[in-house]
Amino acid sequence: MATGMDIDQIVKDLMRAERMPLNKIVKKQSTLEWKMEDYREINLKLRTFSDSIFDTMMRSSVMKKRTVQSSNSDLITATASSNIGNTSFSISKVERLATSASNKSVGSVFKSDAELKTSTSSLKDLNGSFAEGFEWKTGGIRNEKFSLKAGEKEAQLKASPLDKESIVVKINGKTMEVVGDEVTELGEGQVRISGDKLSFHEGFNSNATVDVTYAAEKAEKAFTYTAPAEGAKPKAVFNVGVKNISDVVIKTKDATISDADYEVNEKTGQITFKEGLEPKDNITIEYTQEYTTAGVDTVNDKNETVHARFLFTDSQSLDSVMKSFNDSNAGVNMFFDDHTGQISVTRKETGVYNAGKEMVFSGSFMTETLKLKNENEKSGSNASFTVNGLETERRTNTFTISGMTVTLKDTFTEGKAVTLNASTDVDSVVDTVKEFVKKYNELLEHVNGKLTETRNRDFDPLTEEERDGLSDKEAERWEEKARAGHLRNDPLLRGSFDQMRQVLYQPVNTGTDTEFTHLSAIGITTSSDYMSRGKLEINEDKLRAAIEKDPDGVFDLFNADGATPGEQGIARRLRNSISTTVDSISKTAGGAGYAQNHQFAIGRELNDIDKRIKTFEMRLEQKEKRYWAQFNAMEAAVQRANNQGDMLMSQLMGNG
Repeated sequence: MATGMDIDQIVKDLMRAERMPLNKIVKKQSTLEWKMEDYREINLKLRTFSDSIFDTMMRSSVMKKRTVQSSNSDLITATASSNIGNTSFSISKVERLATSASNKSVGSVFKSDAELKTSTSSLKDLNGSFAEGFEWKTGGIRNEKFSLKAGEKEAQLKASPLDKESIVVKINGKTMEVVGDEVTELGEGQVRISGDKLSFHEGFNSNATVDVTYAAEKAEKAFTYTAPAEGAKPKAVFNVGVKNISDVVIKTKDATISDADYEVNEKTGQITFKEGLEPKDNITIEYTQEYTTAGVDTVNDKNETVHARFLFTDSQSLDSVMKSFNDSNAGVNMFFDDHTGQISVTRKETGVYNAGKEMVFSGSFMTETLKLKNENEKSGSNASFTVNGLETERRTNTFTISGMTVTLKDTFTEGKAVTLNASTDVDSVVDTVKEFVKKYNELLEHVNGKLTETRNRDFDPLTEEERDGLSDKEAERWEEKARAGHLRNDPLLRGSFDQMRQVLYQPVNTGTDTEFTHLSAIGITTSSDYMSRGKLEINEDKLRAAIEKDPDGVFDLFNADGATPGEQGIARRLRNSISTTVDSISKTAGGAGYAQNHQFAIGRELNDIDKRIKTFEMRLEQKEKRYWAQFNAMEAAVQRANNQGDMLMSQLMGNG
């Protein structure tokens, strides 16, 4: 440089001085962001506290919780709803427990233990090992799903099913009873099959979803031809997605493809065309399968017959057969015992639902091959007991009597009577109130801490340049001091929390004959310590006594739902006050309903600061360019002067 001056450092120093007003604006921005974060933290705590009030203090199941004492919990246990009151029952005897109807195979379903095979094997593989074989039917299993418009009573299938026993019709998930032409008038829950047409008992009030699985002469799978990419081979392998297929025929729109053009892997369902004979058109692959039908009928608690019907192919396993039954709405549990080779079936529900058989199996696969003889069913039973001198029954061992849920665990005779006494769960209610007071005090402590926090005016927010000059630990300590005190004596918080404290102390007119109209009446008062700034204290003995004496009165003190604030319980008032406070803070610092900066006060300030910062930075950029231009001009002038001096010196020395 001609001048020998460090121009780069000079410009940096000049710009540092020029940037000082901008730094003040940036620090103001940081201060507002900290203040906004503090406000939002308080709002989050308020919402959490409000939710906890709703989930505990305002739920009768929590604040009026009842406990039941059983004189013999080995025989009977019980729980009580919150509205049962203090009552008792005496069960003098339990003659019989409720049991489920059950059935099991008459001996092993296999020929011998030596041929006992796993339930995961396919039915085709198992067929030769079954003690009672059966004839498979041959056809194509199809599935159609469609919607019936309101009022429609008929639907057309794409192919003709073989018979009414090989079709499963579900409407809105409920299995229908399928009948043939011999039934002249359809009953509710019935559907007639005639050729390829379905007729329903009556039209539906709204659109209905129909799911039909049936066996036709053949099944089919269509494939759309796609021209291969340049240099690629045409598609030669097609898979129908079904195992154990036979009688494969492949057709195009206009012709049947010769079976000499392809090979069929019947076990996997894969068709492979010979090289050069790949189809160059859309094709449809027709095939048949071995299948059988099976089903079970049960009766539900509405005295309705529940039909479960299935089509099983020989590629399925015994496990998949049992899963179909277990997942159906028939309400049965089926399992295979690989030790005895028997199938066991029980109803999922205990009790008696039908005067006849509880489970009626259909299809030779069920009744012959799996040996589930309907006449061998072991009946279920209702629970039979005597309560308060009344002999009665229930379908289950757990039932409700006048709000008390009773569980019978064993039978016993007279002379071993079990008494069930329901009373208020005082310990639980006391714990709930104590938790409410604890959370309120924690909230109050946090807010009072913000309102009384000292503002460290000697510690401004750090700029990036200032932060770079400090270690991480130093910067952290500095920022901790700089963040403090921005909500000190904040009028919004002080006014809102003063209002919240007032709703706790105002009397409650519950409209009932109770002495509990103030928190102090149940042992909750404001701390006498001035420095605690309104925290609550509990006299647990007084609170416990109040709950024992009048649990409904304590509940109403918190939850009365009157038309005016004076008639509303403390918990309701407090939640309303919190809601108002949350909304006020959100209008200042953003939150639910005030997500954009222009919607709340601090956000608008931040938007204004952003604009000022951008404007100032543009001016700084212009000034920096001007400084560089000026210094560059000075360097050029000094260089010219130096050049002229050198020239004059050269001339003078030459003349000398």
